[in-house]
Amino acid sequence: MNFYKNKKVLITGNTGFKGSWLTLTLKNFGSNIVGYSDKKPFKNSVINENWLKKNISQYYNKIENFSYLKKVIEKEKPDIVFHLAAQPLVLESYKEPFKTFQTNIMGTVNLLEAINNVNDNIPSIIITTDKVYSNKKNKKHNEDDLLEGIDPYSSSKVCAESISKSYSNLGLKIITARAGNIIGGGDWSKDRLIPDIIKSIKRKENPVIRNPLYTRPWLYVLDVIEGYLMLGKKIYKIKDKKYFNSFNLAPIYKKPYNVLDLTKKLLKYSNNNEYISHNYKCKKENKFLSINPKKINNLLNWKANTSFDQAIAFTAEWYLNKHQPDPTAYSQQHIIKYFHKYNKNIGHYA
Repeated sequence: MNFYKNKKVLITGNTGFKGSWLTLTLKNFGSNIVGYSDKKPFKNSVINENWLKKNISQYYNKIENFSYLKKVIEKEKPDIVFHLAAQPLVLESYKEPFKTFQTNIMGTVNLLEAINNVNDNIPSIIITTDKVYSNKKNKKHNEDDLLEGIDPYSSSKVCAESISKSYSNLGLKIITARAGNIIGGGDWSKDRLIPDIIKSIKRKENPVIRNPLYTRPWLYVLDVIEGYLMLGKKIYKIKDKKYFNSFNLAPIYKKPYNVLDLTKKLLKYSNNNEYISHNYKCKKENKFLSINPKKINNLLNWKANTSFDQAIAFTAEWYLNKHQPDPTAYSQQHIIKYFHKYNKNIGHYA
């Protein structure tokens, strides 16, 4: 039996990068999806506006609009919520700190307050980031390590973690999921490494990269989507109220991969071996970032199935026009192949 089949799932931020992949995956699982977003999908995204109209109940408004969000929850009565709506960019948060705090902090408050008002038994997965940890010692962080933000984005996500725990003490069932540096097709965000490289390739220009030696826990998008779904299934089956837990989602590599490693591998798949390193030492970002996924590995048997090389290959294949003219159909087939390949026991496809 498919766990997610016929369940009504509310996804905030469902037209963004991860939100689009989550929406399409759950549609394949037979879910009744309610989307809530402040903007239409990017051009050439995983899903498009026409697909949304035909396949899900889509609402457009800001997550900061409490009254509208509450009305959506009252009307739709979701079985489970995945909260991805956010201002997700570190550099943008320096330019727009107020907007970042308003969206990421008050957006989380609005969602949890609406659930608390309407039906406090609706379980929620709140998506935060690997950047919530105090990273002064350059260690691989566990879930109980000290949280501290060094920039408006990470600070706002630390607040989202604290807000979530506070609402769980009021009786809500909440899990926070900490992952970051997700790679895969369909991300067109500004000031992100892969979209910037892809745009340079399409313009036939050599890409400029910043902080070439900075390492990150790169994670393939469908690996993280699978993790979110496992966490959703776990929290849905918890009978008691007043539940809170947090989980890291990250790959386990034999060695860390830096920005330059990723750039070279992505260019290799585009038959372009040139790159320009700006050598810009950005003090606004941590040089080393790593989180430990052993907790979710041990409790739910989740692990990142996709190797670093394979993740880059999947990403390059998506972007470099091999899926045209229909990115959604291509992405849907890729989802089917991914879950069948690893024989995941989340459900069968509709």
